[in-house]
Amino acid sequence: MKTKIITLTGLLILSISTKGQFGASQAKDNTLLVKGTAILKQIPEIIYASVNVKSESENYTDCQNKLLAKMDKVRSSILKQNISNDLIKTNDMTINERQEFINGKTTKTGFNGNISLIIESPYSPEISKKLLTAFTTDSLVLNYSIGFKLSEKQKSQLRQLAIAKAVEDAKERAYLIAKSSNVKLIKLNSITYLDDEITYNRDNDIIKTEIRPTQDVFVAIRGNNSNTPNIDFNPKEIGIIKSIRMEWTIEENPNRN
Repeated sequence: MKTKIITLTGLLILSISTKGQFGASQAKDNTLLVKGTAILKQIPEIIYASVNVKSESENYTDCQNKLLAKMDKVRSSILKQNISNDLIKTNDMTINERQEFINGKTTKTGFNGNISLIIESPYSPEISKKLLTAFTTDSLVLNYSIGFKLSEKQKSQLRQLAIAKAVEDAKERAYLIAKSSNVKLIKLNSITYLDDEITYNRDNDIIKTEIRPTQDVFVAIRGNNSNTPNIDFNPKEIGIIKSIRMEWTIEENPNRN
């Protein structure tokens, strides 16, 4: 699969005889800080669909039974399109008490049920057509979204290559700056992998602005409708971004003219 590579550079600090300030960190004398960044893009291999099934009733048991029956109907509609049962995952089933503000006080009026079904599969025009057909038949009343994402294999490969390209970019920038400034690179003091600064989000390196991560489609289907909506399901490129910061010791070039 074709991979596009973009390199960006920021954080260029050249300090020979004076101390400078960058954010909250103090630049050292005779150092060069260079940030190299690489963005790699690929067409995602995975299509996913999320279906929200809802029910409501004045009785808890009735609300639950309606929810499970509706979920079975949705699952049956999906299976009728020869989509493997192994691709269908159930997620987050909840039954919550419904309350309304009536005559100046909070009154219990029944229960709301909600359950999510997740379907993930390698993308093909056939699977997208099957999903849409399943969601628009059997008089279903559904709220669903369909989108695309990188496979785990794609993410692993792109991350490894992006790190290597970011290192290469930072080194090229350092040599260029040193040459243009007529200084010598003496020693590489440190290499910082900047993405480690944010560890709470596993996929925080996936581009969510410049490169749209998913092509989301939100459609509400009501009543009998056997016509498949005419929606463009060509997945758009998704990017992985990696950044490296290098610190070099430098000195003035003794052969300076």
